Amino acid sequence: MKKNKNFILTALTSFILISCVLFVFCVYNRSNNAKAVSDTDIEADTDETDIETDTEEENTDITTDYNSDDDTDEYTDDEELRGVWISFFDYKSKGYTRESFTKQIKNMFAQCKKDKFNTVFVHVRMFSDAMYNSEYFPWSQYASGKIGKSPGFDPLSIMVSEAHNTGLKIHAWINPYRITKDTTSNSALAKSSYAYKWRNSNSPSLRRNVLNYGGQLYFNPAKSTVQNLITNGVKEIVNNYNVDGIHFDDYFYPYLGADYRKNFDAPEYNSYVKKCKRNGEDAMSIVAWRRNNVSTLIKKVYSAIKKADDNCIFGISPAGNIDNLYLKNNYYCDVKKWMKNTGYIDYICPQIYWSFKHPSCPFKKTLNEWTDITRDDSVKLYIGLAAYRAGISKKEASSIGDKSWANSNTILKREIIYARDTEEVDGFIFFDYSDLKRSSARKEINNAVKLFK
Repeated sequence: MKKNKNFILTALTSFILISCVLFVFCVYNRSNNAKAVSDTDIEADTDETDIETDTEEENTDITTDYNSDDDTDEYTDDEELRGVWISFFDYKSKGYTRESFTKQIKNMFAQCKKDKFNTVFVHVRMFSDAMYNSEYFPWSQYASGKIGKSPGFDPLSIMVSEAHNTGLKIHAWINPYRITKDTTSNSALAKSSYAYKWRNSNSPSLRRNVLNYGGQLYFNPAKSTVQNLITNGVKEIVNNYNVDGIHFDDYFYPYLGADYRKNFDAPEYNSYVKKCKRNGEDAMSIVAWRRNNVSTLIKKVYSAIKKADDNCIFGISPAGNIDNLYLKNNYYCDVKKWMKNTGYIDYICPQIYWSFKHPSCPFKKTLNEWTDITRDDSVKLYIGLAAYRAGISKKEASSIGDKSWANSNTILKREIIYARDTEEVDGFIFFDYSDLKRSSARKEINNAVKLFK
C-alpha cells in the first residue's frame, strides 16, 4: 500500500514538472510570436494606414451611393460634363425684382437638374454690361431694365447660390469684345462705363479703345488698356463669387470682309509695323498679329483666374468650323495653339451645330477634325450641341441648309453616342435653355437626355 502511494506521488510530481515545462515553453513561444507581430506592425505602418484609408473611401462610396438622388450632390471633375447655356435671350429685358429673378432661376435650374444636366453656363456680361455688382462694367439692362441702373440685388450671387443648392456647377459666361448689338448710339451706353468715357474722350488714343464697325461697337482687341479692362473684369468675378468657371463664346473679331487689311484695328497694326522697323525687327502679318492679340488676352485671363482661384476653370466655345476660325478676315482664334499648350484654356467647346448630313460640315467629319488636333492632356474637349434646332419645321430646316433637323428626333442622341465612342470627348453643352421648355423640341431633347445617367 505504501509502495502504491510512493508511485502515485512520483507520478503526480512528474506530471507537475512536465506541466511547468510546457507552460514555460508556451509562454516563451507566445512572447516571441508577439514580438514578431509587433515588429511587423512597425514595418507595415504605411500599409496599415492604406488599409484604413481604403476602408474610409469604401464607406464614403456607400454613403454617396445611398444619397445618389440627393439634389445637393455635385458631379466630380472626372465625370462627363453635361451643360446648358443660359443666354441673355432667356432673361427679361425689362429687368427683375429680387423675388421674380429668384423664382425664374429656381425654375430654370430645377429643369436643368430634371434633365440630368450638371452644369449651367449663365450669361453675365453680354454687351460690356454686368449681371453682378461690378467695379468695371455698368449694370445690365437685363438685370434692372435700364443700362447702368442697379436692380437693388445681385443676380449672379443668386445664381451661384441656387446652382450649388441644386447640385449644379456654374460658369460665368462673358462676351469679351462686344459692346452693343445693332446700334452705335451713345444712348445704348451707360455714362459711367469705360465704353462711354473712352468713346467720348478728348484723347484720340483713348477713343481708339472703342471701334465702330458694321453698325455695332466693339472694344479694340489691339489695345492693352482694353485687355486689362477685360482681364480685371474676369478677376473680380472670380474673387467675389464662388463660380466654378469662366466661359468665353465665339464673339472675337467680327467678319472684316475684303478690306480686312485696312479696317477695324488696322491703324494699330500700322503703328506696330513702324515700331518694328525702327527697332530693326520683323513684323508679323496683320493676320498673325490679330491672332496674337486674341491669344495674349486669353493668356492674361487664364493667368488672372488661376491666381485668384486655381480650382476655377477657363474655357472657350468657338465656332465649330475650324477652317472659318483660320480665315484671314474673321475670328482670329488660334484654337490649335490654345489646345496644344498649357496656360491658355482648361477646355475647348466647339459649337458643332450641324446634323450628320449637313452638306459642308457633317457632324462626324467636323468632330473628327477637332479630335485630330493635338491637345495637351490638361485641356478637355466638350462639344456644343444645337438644341435650338431640335423639332424645327421643314421650312426652317431648309432655310439653314440642314434638312435633317426636320426629319429626325434622334440627331442629338446619335451625336452624343458618336462623340462618346471617340473616347476623346469629355462632355456636352446644349444651346440653349429655352429649348428645354419648347414643346416642339421636347421629343428630340427627351431622346438625348435619356443618355444622361
